[in-house]
Amino acid sequence: MDITFLEKSAKLYNTDIIDGWEKLYKKKIFYLYNTLKTFFSGNSALELGCGDGEMTKIISKDFKNLTVVDGSLKFIDEAKAKLNRPNIDFQHSTFENFSTDKTFDIIFMCHILEHLSDPTYILKKAKKWLKKSGKILIAVPNAKSLHRAVGVKMGLLDSEYSLNSQDKKLGHLRVYDINTLSNDITSAGLKVAHWGGGMLKPLSNRQIESQWSDELIDAYFEMGKSFPEICSELYLIASH
Repeated sequence: MDITFLEKSAKLYNTDIIDGWEKLYKKKIFYLYNTLKTFFSGNSALELGCGDGEMTKIISKDFKNLTVVDGSLKFIDEAKAKLNRPNIDFQHSTFENFSTDKTFDIIFMCHILEHLSDPTYILKKAKKWLKKSGKILIAVPNAKSLHRAVGVKMGLLDSEYSLNSQDKKLGHLRVYDINTLSNDITSAGLKVAHWGGGMLKPLSNRQIESQWSDELIDAYFEMGKSFPEICSELYLIASH
């Protein structure tokens, strides 16, 4: 993982990357959390990648012990300041260099795999940290998202798998579809237990934030349950 780029991205996160769609950003985290919560079990969790700590803040209430790992010192420091809770153990480390003797009931990898040069390697490491009855909860951007298909038709993207300007700002190395995501999971020796989609998204984040009511946004999140293949993000539950 490129630490220099990671720190640069962390500095721009709130002022540039999510600027203009902060409300939608929090709604996405809320809906993802409520979707994944049905798969929670046990008392221990590992979160690989905390970002600005929004998801960390929510899931820290669900687990007796939460270990949080991020390669950005800025993100770790911000999350620590925001969440001074005794049940959270913050670790500043890349995923490649992180090691632990602990095993966990739940491992969160939300919007992580698309950033990694070798996602299968990190998934194999995560498998070693996962209890036999545990689950890895994964979320990634979906190449087949409706808004990406629109981008191709408008000539803004060469293909659904091309990286747009937002992808590049975020440091994405790829976007997934359910087949490529499942291939990475099984290549790591894991099983796909369940998968689904997030928001059905026909427009950009900033367009939705500025033009849509809360009720319309919520409706498109609910619509995503019926059309997971073309949602803006995919979630997947992996197990031993």
